[in-house]
Amino acid sequence: MEENNIKKDNIIAISWTGTCDSNPDLININIGKGKYSGKIIKLSKEFGVCIPTSGYVKEIDICGSTYGNKVDKFELTKFSRFEASSINVPLIKECPVNMECVLEEVVPFESHEMFIGRIVKTHVDENCLDDKGKIDFNKIDILAYVNDEYWTLGKKLGNLLFTRKK
Repeated sequence: MEENNIKKDNIIAISWTGTCDSNPDLININIGKGKYSGKIIKLSKEFGVCIPTSGYVKEIDICGSTYGNKVDKFELTKFSRFEASSINVPLIKECPVNMECVLEEVVPFESHEMFIGRIVKTHVDENCLDDKGKIDFNKIDILAYVNDEYWTLGKKLGNLLFTRKK
């Protein structure tokens, strides 16, 4: 689908991201000014955050080194579109965690723009849940990008405030 000569189906590899708030659940992604993906988000007012596993490092690198206005990244990577339930943006079936986000605000900075989205729906592959229905990060092997290098999360070191427990 195209609106104003912009295709809505695109995949962008994001390294600058984080939680903004937990009530409501807000997430931020940061995109260089003038980038194609930022234009799509501003037009549609929504975006998905799809968390890949390390097994897809090649596909993620392809997404980060090609341009969505020139190639179909779904076709190029062979990722499967996963229809969202609350937004009109495709998610990625191969990603164990997919979050549907509605754009709340765009904050401009010198080199980039911060897109703040309200998470309206989260999809988690049931094979990645523990017996209480919570995400078991040992089962996901999340892919991370730090200082021009791809990493996995590694192992759990402790729980929040573990030093305060007696």
